[in-house]
Amino acid sequence: MNVLIGIGAQVKLARLVLTTDTRAQTGDLSQFLEAVVTGGVDVVRIHEPGLDHEVELAALRTAWDVAARHRHLVMVSDSATLAADFGADAVQLSTAGDSASLAEFRSRLGRFTRLGSTATNSSELRRLLDEPVVDFVMVDAGNDLALAAEAAELAPVGSPDSKPWYAAGEFDAARLEEAIRVGVRRIAVQDTLTKAADPHHTAQQLSQRLREVWASDPELTRLTFAALADQS
Repeated sequence: MNVLIGIGAQVKLARLVLTTDTRAQTGDLSQFLEAVVTGGVDVVRIHEPGLDHEVELAALRTAWDVAARHRHLVMVSDSATLAADFGADAVQLSTAGDSASLAEFRSRLGRFTRLGSTATNSSELRRLLDEPVVDFVMVDAGNDLALAAEAAELAPVGSPDSKPWYAAGEFDAARLEEAIRVGVRRIAVQDTLTKAADPHHTAQQLSQRLREVWASDPELTRLTFAALADQS
């Protein structure tokens, strides 16, 4: 657990989330994560369906070794058991789930663990933004930015009352500019970095552009100070 900045504050202030598998084929998980985290990734999520529990736990610990040096978060995928064994700061659910299943899952997490879920349509988005046990939302931006634009209307990033959400998809420089125009201020990527020729440089470009947008927006500046003061 990162105790220097509250987990809730880190979730609010994270601009760039990476989802990656264990990179078993290349055997370079630690080196890859060092490259992207020093490039500007704020949160690392390990996601590889079907993994043996101990293999995934080892990958999470490798990710933590890197992230902790830079005071960043590591996110567990879909498993309350794994979250407990790892001592997770955050868990991301790949599907929305109904209120009952979300509440049951939340009851198995630690007191300070943040829970996120995934919205793939307008109905899920609206429900998850209102769902009290969900702390943040991944908004599907795989095919287009329509749902992200709706999220920006429903939960403007600069509003202190808005639940944190991330546009989840792949972003090059041009698509990031398009996303920024519709109100996106946080993104979550996978292939953008895992398949990049230079992951460090690509992460740096994305992070820098988002940092510029945050720095130029007075509402986001106020949100930053409020989040850091809250430390929850």
